Amino acid sequence: MTDKLKKIDLVTDDLHLGDRDERVDLIGNFKTTEEAVNAIIEWLDSDDTSDFVSKEDLESTLKELRDMIKENNKDLKERINRILLGTDVESIEIVVTQILKQRGVID
Repeated sequence: MTDKLKKIDLVTDDLHLGDRDERVDLIGNFKTTEEAVNAIIEWLDSDDTSDFVSKEDLESTLKELRDMIKENNKDLKERINRILLGTDVESIEIVVTQILKQRGVID
């Protein structure tokens, strides 16, 4: 390779999902993805063959990343379904608190 690949920066810190745990989880997912992609780019750009990464190692890393994203996606879908059904206590508390603040009932 003659041209070096550029590292990427995913948007990870400018999400506005409130102060819920899933914002932290989602940011963590983006950061993990970013780290994995940048590690792959570094492997591809490396001129040092002593730290050569085999195809199997690369496939294993990508599989782990894919599996982690699938699991996190499943958890996020389950949370969204609970929110839509009105059964997610944490979300209900956030909404009720926000309404009470808007109405001046609480500070």
